[in-house]
Amino acid sequence: MFKASPPLGSPRLLVVGAGYLGQEIGRMAQAGGWEVWPVVRTDESADKLRVKFPKVVAADAVGEEFWKGLLGCWDGLIFALAPSRKVGGSEFEAIHREGAVRAAAWGKARGLPMVYLSSTSVYAEAGGGWVDETSPVAEDDSRALAMVTAERATLRAGGTVVRCAGIYGPGREIRPNAGGPERWLNVIEVEDAARAVGSVLRKMDPAFAGRADSRIFNACEDEALARGEIGGVWKEGSVRSRRSKRVRNRKLKETGWNPMCAAGRSKN
Repeated sequence: MFKASPPLGSPRLLVVGAGYLGQEIGRMAQAGGWEVWPVVRTDESADKLRVKFPKVVAADAVGEEFWKGLLGCWDGLIFALAPSRKVGGSEFEAIHREGAVRAAAWGKARGLPMVYLSSTSVYAEAGGGWVDETSPVAEDDSRALAMVTAERATLRAGGTVVRCAGIYGPGREIRPNAGGPERWLNVIEVEDAARAVGSVLRKMDPAFAGRADSRIFNACEDEALARGEIGGVWKEGSVRSRRSKRVRNRKLKETGWNPMCAAGRSKN
């Protein structure tokens, strides 16, 4: 959970990317006493969020001008800007290779705790084996490498990386056993994912100093879901990942976080 220490004033959290997960992070942070400043891409999106987040702003957080002009005192930075997999590769790569890298440099210059939201899709494993934070990434996947570039910039800046599995929750349900080849699907409920971000943000202190990979965490449920069909094939033009793996979350659980949900089961 996001919990603020007793300050003279409310601590300020910049949430770049207030989509499905970013909004939940902001909601929990507000409940924990933070003053949340979400950044979205359009005035239309900002108008929709203003009732929940009065400080929301619309801006191009990928571009250099945004970060050069961003002034004021801040206490934390979350980079959660992520487009649909259906967008062009150039836009996706710009968000991570440019936007996230600039965010990391900006945060480093101010000594801010930063969490970069990555994805468990970066792993190279394709045969259904288990992976953890030290497992190889997909060197042949331009999207994976764009996120890894942002991860490395975040780590160099002293920040933390959370690799999220597929996110589901209210309004974003898991589809029935979809077709395609037999494979594993790793998921996490949106509140559990937001709590994971809060958990690692609290742990960003000297006790977690050391190797860079000590600040990478997988956020997923304990068990992956079996999907697909034996001998099945992907439909032509499918945008779904062809890789299959089961992701371990043990390291994140060592911070005190535990998933309250499992796919198909209600919160405890």
